[in-house]
Amino acid sequence: MFTKRQTRQRAVVAGLTLVAVLSGALALSAEVFDTTLQSAVYDQAINIASATVRNQVTIVAIDEPTIAQYGRYPLPKQAYTDLLRALRPQGASVISFDVAFYEPSPNPQDDEKLAAAIRDVGNVYLAMQGAPDATLGDHIERYPTVQLPIAILRDAAAGVAAVNIHPDPDGRVRYAQLQIQGPDGQTYYSMPLVTAARKVRGDLTQARRTADVFTVPAPLGDRVMPIDRRGGMSVYYAAPPAPATYDNPASYPCKDPLYLCVVSMKDLINGTIPRDLIVGRAILIGAHSLSAVPDNYPVPNSGGQKMYGVEIWANAVQSILTNRYPVLRQNDPMTLAELLVLTLVGLLVVLRWRLLGFLASLVLLALYVVGAYSFFAIQTQGLVGQGPVEVPSIAYVVPAVFWWIILLGYLLVEEQVAVARTRVTFGRFVTPAVARTIMEREEAGKLALGGEEKRVTVLFGDIRGFTTLSEGMAPGALLSHLNRYFDGMVDIVNRYEGTVNKYNGDNIMVLWGAPLEVKDQARKAVECALEMQRWIVTEREKGGPDVSFGFGINTGRVVAGFLGAKGRMEYTVIGDSANVASRLTSSDIARRDQVACSGETLRELGDDLDAVDLGAVLVKGRVEPVPCWQINRLGSVRAPRPAPPPEIPIGRAAVAGSH
Repeated sequence: MFTKRQTRQRAVVAGLTLVAVLSGALALSAEVFDTTLQSAVYDQAINIASATVRNQVTIVAIDEPTIAQYGRYPLPKQAYTDLLRALRPQGASVISFDVAFYEPSPNPQDDEKLAAAIRDVGNVYLAMQGAPDATLGDHIERYPTVQLPIAILRDAAAGVAAVNIHPDPDGRVRYAQLQIQGPDGQTYYSMPLVTAARKVRGDLTQARRTADVFTVPAPLGDRVMPIDRRGGMSVYYAAPPAPATYDNPASYPCKDPLYLCVVSMKDLINGTIPRDLIVGRAILIGAHSLSAVPDNYPVPNSGGQKMYGVEIWANAVQSILTNRYPVLRQNDPMTLAELLVLTLVGLLVVLRWRLLGFLASLVLLALYVVGAYSFFAIQTQGLVGQGPVEVPSIAYVVPAVFWWIILLGYLLVEEQVAVARTRVTFGRFVTPAVARTIMEREEAGKLALGGEEKRVTVLFGDIRGFTTLSEGMAPGALLSHLNRYFDGMVDIVNRYEGTVNKYNGDNIMVLWGAPLEVKDQARKAVECALEMQRWIVTEREKGGPDVSFGFGINTGRVVAGFLGAKGRMEYTVIGDSANVASRLTSSDIARRDQVACSGETLRELGDDLDAVDLGAVLVKGRVEPVPCWQINRLGSVRAPRPAPPPEIPIGRAAVAGSH
């Protein structure tokens, strides 16, 4: 069934498509590209489809001016007490500190004052974190120890929130862990989750996880967040890293809609921040624009910059508030369906148009990528999102290119094999040299009727007594014996760089100098003829049929090229020189087991030979007779059975006979 090329190629396409889908399924189950190529796809999607920043979160920056005002870092507890007193009358919906209050102050009264301020505001959450390294549970991370705020502050606060940041293997932060567990099994919710839940009046005591979804009930609509197996929620980074509070006066405070709102803690304490940047907003307090604190990380849309931890939390809070959750990739069935369609279409295009088809398939892939990103961007438009938005699984679809390359390579190899097979087959009907000439001219667009003048040496070989031989032998046996002798003779011709031009029943025509140039063509032709005679005699003595040849050789100019019609042509030579070689095979010139050549050929053989003058022969169309010679030896190659000189030279016998 697979011997037909078209059937075989279709089977290869089907097989490659099946392997591509199975490989894609294995890659998806093993999450092979999730933390590498698909993460880069995710980052690009976030960059392309940035959401509109909604002013629901304000970051209070612990920055250089604030440190300068209080004279040291870490800031004294009094600075945070001053901050809370400034915030209390401005009506913030929730205040979360990304600040470590794990150690008591040297002066206990500072802790008491801060605790009192926390208690007065009433909606303050303090940072805690797990340490050192977590183990993965069922959609949750478990830590051997936890760091909590000192008791006096913890008791005064509305609660505590985890601030563990989890970069991916490439160092970028793409998700926020929603909950962690301490060594005693107690669950702690993350700062962005606690902050967003407080703002929307969500009830974390009723929060629940179902499979890969975490739900927080809220009066104005539950917050339904997709999470990964670690329990992390992908952060939709609505804004790139905000400039330092003291670097960009034109956009400070909070005048540039491209960035999240960042104000200096110093300015807020000093009362220079407008109230509308605080009232009703979620307030996140942490290090920002602070060179002394390396609490910053690369994120999907940070470019060559980094984003401070407090700003990462602010983006995570906005993701929850605006109901916008990017998912790292599409679900498995959709991804496999896209892989199947793109792989199969590309394979069929490559099968149809080879290299051009491969280039067209790359264009198709580019259109898919552009379309996928565009569709993702469309889904993320608007002030409020539609919940989970899947980033296109480009990383798992791009391997379709590999299977296109495999098919293209297979087709190229198959075509090379077919060309080689064609050459071999073609070479059975014309010699390899003629076959190469035909193919090269075909590729160059120069295969046409016509020829060119060349100096060649032509050998004709004719079987002696063919008529008698054919009368006493069955046609099949006769053909078999002829093929046997011609096969051996052609091997010798190839060794001497000759080109078998044609077979004509009981004779053979061989060329030197066309279509390929050959050095010492006359000498090689005569040596080849003597070698063939030796081989023929040896075969005959082994018990073969009584077959003998006479060879005639002439050297001169001919027209070599393609003769015939446009639809059926053959490579040959025509001219007087070829006619002379044919005439020399006459039985009275090139006798049984002998090699005869013209004077033109003899002049090019050198001095190391034994030759017998046969006289001259009159050739039709020529006025002057052609001197001819019998070659008994040339160099080390000898005739197997040299014939004695004729009693009467050929020319004189012919003249006598004519009378």
